Amino acid sequence: MKTIIIAGPCSAESNEQIDIAISEAKKRKVDFLRVNLWKPRTKPGFEGLKEEGIKLMINAARNGVNPATEVLTPGQADFVMKRVLSAAPQTKLLLWLGARNQNHFIQQEIAKLASRDKRVSLLVKNQPWTNEEHWEGIIEHVVKGGISKTVLINCHRGFSPIGKNPYGFRNSPDFEMAVRVRNKTKIPVVFDPSHAGGSVENVYRLARQAKIYALDGIMVEVHHDPKNALTDSKQQVTWSQFDDIIKEMGL
Repeated sequence: MKTIIIAGPCSAESNEQIDIAISEAKKRKVDFLRVNLWKPRTKPGFEGLKEEGIKLMINAARNGVNPATEVLTPGQADFVMKRVLSAAPQTKLLLWLGARNQNHFIQQEIAKLASRDKRVSLLVKNQPWTNEEHWEGIIEHVVKGGISKTVLINCHRGFSPIGKNPYGFRNSPDFEMAVRVRNKTKIPVVFDPSHAGGSVENVYRLARQAKIYALDGIMVEVHHDPKNALTDSKQQVTWSQFDDIIKEMGL
């Protein structure tokens, strides 16, 4: 099975930031570049460039880099698909459903929209709470929406910690569950050490742990200047650190 590499900033912030990310991604094996337009927040803050950032996704696509963004509603999915795919017909596009998006009606509608174009892949993240049946149910719901399993990607981003958490993980991974879900659903699973770790040190730590389970790839937050990032600055790695993370996971 082909290894899947998804990398780039937590959120799209500016032309300069995404131009640098495009340049860096082209030097490396990156299947999809994060050009995330909408950023759900635990507390109010920078919520992304939203529709105004679509030009950055188009720029990536026209420069030979496949863009990716989270979408929270069918309207957002439709907006991105229409504009990116018409502006850059040769590109591939990745949409993803975040951990907060657990409304199965919305999951199915977004999957239905994504299924209309073979250039679109859909990634789904596990829910925040530990429940294997619910995780499997997310996949079942999007498949019910009509999308082919051949363009589906499952993403393990850990679960809200319960009990002891000596390393201070933002979300605690359950790699054994991830392997079981992959085997049951027959959908490749990539690991997100950024949202699981919550810090650069933990991103490295979890990448080393993930290697043991031979998952199908990685989705990692990479920023050219993490200290000044508008979102999740503590967990974003630099592009040189990204190279280290890839080696740590054996990808």
